[in-house]
Amino acid sequence: MKTILTLFALILGASPALAQSKAINLNCPIGKEAIDQETFVEYQGHTIGFCCAGCDTKFLAWDEARKDAFVKTSLAAQQQPKPEPKQEPKEEQAKPAAFVGDPYLLETCLVSGKKLGSMGKPIDVEVEGRAMKLCCKGCIKKLKAEPKKYLDALDRQIMEQQAALYPTKKCLISGELLFEDGEYTGVDIVVKNRLFRVCCKRCASKVKADPAPAFAKLDAMVIEAQSKAYPLETCLVREKSKLGSMGDPVKRVVGMRLVQFCCDSCLPKFEKDPAAYLKRLDKKVTPAAQSHKHDGSSH
Repeated sequence: MKTILTLFALILGASPALAQSKAINLNCPIGKEAIDQETFVEYQGHTIGFCCAGCDTKFLAWDEARKDAFVKTSLAAQQQPKPEPKQEPKEEQAKPAAFVGDPYLLETCLVSGKKLGSMGKPIDVEVEGRAMKLCCKGCIKKLKAEPKKYLDALDRQIMEQQAALYPTKKCLISGELLFEDGEYTGVDIVVKNRLFRVCCKRCASKVKADPAPAFAKLDAMVIEAQSKAYPLETCLVREKSKLGSMGDPVKRVVGMRLVQFCCDSCLPKFEKDPAAYLKRLDKKVTPAAQSHKHDGSSH
């Protein structure tokens, strides 16, 4: 049968390969199924495809009006724009939140020296990417006139607050000792309100470029150094909630100090006024613990 069809196509001036490439229909007019890409006939200059041998003969038996109608419908279908493939909406990937670091813990205005809150609600300002709190709007002008002076003062106070509890005598990046013959030889930097002690400016640059891993490493050291001597048995926020009563205590490091909570839901309350909650911890810390300096032997 295929030989007969091949001869028929040749007589009409079209090879089977050419007929296959020019079929005007996708589905067989007789069987209504997809054409088999093997069975074709030519009708009035158009190539008609069929799903199997036998359907071509039935098509040729149609009257001309019916065949003309099929050709017209098939050609019209070719002119219709092909529907764009449906694309699933792309899931928007949430951008990672900017790394925050430690909260601002200073309680006095760096410009006036007055206690924050003594002149109303403290003013939040940003200077060269650094957050700072002032006692009043009148201090803003002085701060902007000499930003380096006050940023240096901020760093000095943070270093003074945190140096005594720094948990290691080794560079956080290289692992090199920071003391030689009992003298400190390292470089102190403040990043995101946290003191870091490193051996050189190169290591300092690495901390500044990507502080999150350095924070995580230092946090782990602080937690290890301070967990056993932690002075509270209850949550820092919920004073009646015993640590461990709601699962493992939640541990955080703020300003080189370990703080513990009964659960995650206490963290937002702490973050609203961390300095106030740390005062409660201060009352329980012994003078010996406050002046503790880790010998760095395990780090």
